Amino acid sequence: MRIRGSIHMIELDAKVIGIKVNRRIEFFYFQNSQMNLFKRYLYIGNWIDFEYKENRVKKGDYLAHPVSFVYRIEALGKLDHIIYYDKININGSLSTFIDSLNNTMFLDLEMTMPSYNFKGKGFRAEVIQAGLVIFDKDGKELYRYSKYIKPKLTNKLSKRVCDFLSIDEEEFETTAITYDTFYNDFNNMITKYNPAIIVYGKNDSIVLNDSYEINSLPSLKNKTRFVNLLQLIKTYYELRNDPGLFKLYGVYSGNEDNQVHDAFDDCVVTYKVFEAFKNDLRNNIKTKEIRENFD
Repeated sequence: MRIRGSIHMIELDAKVIGIKVNRRIEFFYFQNSQMNLFKRYLYIGNWIDFEYKENRVKKGDYLAHPVSFVYRIEALGKLDHIIYYDKININGSLSTFIDSLNNTMFLDLEMTMPSYNFKGKGFRAEVIQAGLVIFDKDGKELYRYSKYIKPKLTNKLSKRVCDFLSIDEEEFETTAITYDTFYNDFNNMITKYNPAIIVYGKNDSIVLNDSYEINSLPSLKNKTRFVNLLQLIKTYYELRNDPGLFKLYGVYSGNEDNQVHDAFDDCVVTYKVFEAFKNDLRNNIKTKEIRENFD
């Protein structure tokens, strides 16, 4: 359900606002993340346009509808009109940002894991597989890359990793390249194409940046521009929970794509989700379905 009205009461501790609907006050409840974002704009007399869920939940002294999505918050005075929050303008800025990226690299990494019975501290994950594909601003594929990479801190992959990647130790040893080779390959790619590096989540960028120190090589942090697609999507749809990449792809495409834990397969799915997200920024077709599946 969607409503637009003037705020008649605010209870910040309960995260509840009241809006007059048909001569009575209806109460609406914000989640913590929503309240942190919007509380600076929530004042009595300000107008708010938002969607809410029909079921009511008990919040302090109030029975309130959960707020699911905010479109606009503004002050409508006799002499001025102040827009505090406008989702349409934010979406336009996000579209402009994405369109400005030019070359894009979709990167996914697989990493070492401790053994099943590991209970110690100080484990450092290392890159053991890299998959990536690079496109120009018109969507033409420029380069693709898929390699296993030998770790430095361990001589043998844990059974947990082998099970996760569905690979045996012998296959890995005979096909994996050294980290130095990967480092040179990666350095050459970012030097030649200067891409924005699209990753899903922050773990890949963290482990990649840590890998330079582990292998005693100059950091490439100043040459890399990471874009966290997960965070863009989560912010745009105002989701409380992190949507899984493959489930998200299923919602966008209507097709199931079972994850096989392969870096190249994952980077291709990241690209497909990125393209679907760009399309939804322009057409707003999947917004409701995304929020229903992941909020």
